Amino acid sequence: AYPPKILFQPSLEGYCNLFSTRTRQTPEYINALGPATGICDETVRKRNMVIAGASNFMPRFVNSLIIAFGSTFCAVFLGTLSAYGFSRFKVPLADDLLFFILSTRMMPPIAVAIPIYLMYRELGLSD
Repeated sequence: AYPPKILFQPSLEGYCNLFSTRTRQTPEYINALGPATGICDETVRKRNMVIAGASNFMPRFVNSLIIAFGSTFCAVFLGTLSAYGFSRFKVPLADDLLFFILSTRMMPPIAVAIPIYLMYRELGLSD
């Protein structure tokens, strides 16, 4: 028995297949679609596949940007304020609070991801 060979050969065909849904169609249906408008359309049609439908990429991308920049800004802003407060002022139970902040780093990420997802869904920022 030989070990399996894994070859990394990126191609445009793989990229097109990544963003298209494969469905077998008759040649009559594919010809009725009209001429291919780009290289991805050509690749998909040569392999007898058709893109299932248009995607709503921009609204989803904007939602992702809002979440990414908003959560990053909040984390940096609140982290800076709390770090300054802990370093300059006498905070009661500072050791316990700092241990709690550190202990959240030891928690499984999914325990934090689910409540955050639910929060974003309530704000209408999930697709």
